[in-house]
Amino acid sequence: MMAERGNPVVSNESELYLTGAGPLFRWMQRFGGARKWQPTVRRRIIISLLITWFPMCLFAFLQGHALGPTPRGSFLLDFATYVRFFVGLPLLFIAEALIGQRLTRAGLKFVHDGLVREEDYPAFEQAIARLARRRESIWAALVLVALAVVGAWKFTAEAATGVNLAGWQSVIRPEGYGFRFSLAGLWNHLVALPVVLLLLYRWLWRILIWTFFLRDVARMNLELEPAHADRAGGLGFLGVAHQSFGILVFGVSSVICAGIAFQIVYEGASLEKFQVPLVGLLVVMEILFLGPLLMFSPVMVRARRAALMTYSTLEVRYKRDFQRKWIESPGPKNEPLLGSPDIQSMADLGNTFRFISEMRIAPFGNRTMIGLALATALPVLPLFLLVMPIREIINLLVKAAF
Repeated sequence: MMAERGNPVVSNESELYLTGAGPLFRWMQRFGGARKWQPTVRRRIIISLLITWFPMCLFAFLQGHALGPTPRGSFLLDFATYVRFFVGLPLLFIAEALIGQRLTRAGLKFVHDGLVREEDYPAFEQAIARLARRRESIWAALVLVALAVVGAWKFTAEAATGVNLAGWQSVIRPEGYGFRFSLAGLWNHLVALPVVLLLLYRWLWRILIWTFFLRDVARMNLELEPAHADRAGGLGFLGVAHQSFGILVFGVSSVICAGIAFQIVYEGASLEKFQVPLVGLLVVMEILFLGPLLMFSPVMVRARRAALMTYSTLEVRYKRDFQRKWIESPGPKNEPLLGSPDIQSMADLGNTFRFISEMRIAPFGNRTMIGLALATALPVLPLFLLVMPIREIINLLVKAAF
């Protein structure tokens, strides 16, 4: 059943959204980073930079860590800090406007395109209601804040290794042994890192909420169209929507690659040392953002199998009738073979069967997978320029092409 444009199919479809709401968003409204229903991305980016990177820069200048005796002790030479706050942080806000809208449209297409049957409308309304409750959960927001605060201290190189690797974040104690945090380091751990981690964890929570919603929908008796041109039974819009997650993938990969670039440039590390972590990053990104769509694989497989059996029988019957009508007999006297609709119908039936046989078992294809892979790999390309002359890179590309 197709819904008329502007006419809601389910009573609470206006609640199907992930961004621009929730306890954390309302806190940002009070703080001044967003206006109700009109979130200003530029304003939030500027405010975030004013409370994260710029105070650290000021403290680094005051304590002489802006350009220290070593690259690791120089705030202005820390690639990862630049990328974290001038690339990663803005992309987390930009994703609010882009990804949120696309996921909302994708969720509504289940009912607007008639994929959800009328008898399942109550179940779809319940799925939206559960999504809204999770989105507005105060307990979830408190857990995210706690994880961000703890993560700023625990998920660091110092905590992992037990030695000081912070550089500009620490100063030697007056006694001459050991280290303590500098003002810039304290601000980084108390304010800057928690802000970034909170925004990142909030996106991970949104992805989990969206995954639960997709699980609820996948359990319904969906009315798929195996002969759909998207080769996904009409669910191809999900893969298109998930391509927008490339914004987050690029941001995360950029921050990681910036830290690798620092070690290559200033500490002589080799790129080969990071091959396994980079490949692992690619795999994790693909699983994180495409894995939820695999919940539709069982229903897609069943729909494809049933359609193949039905259309296979129909095609056999049609070709037998065509054989009897036009080949085994002279054919109708008043109906010429040339231009006969029987031939066109047989061709259409063959194309339909081909579409069904080419139907994928997941609502995304190679294009979506490659898109996310490119978003992960793009920040890696500058690393090759650090370890390999551009002439050699061009020669390798030419040899690969020819």
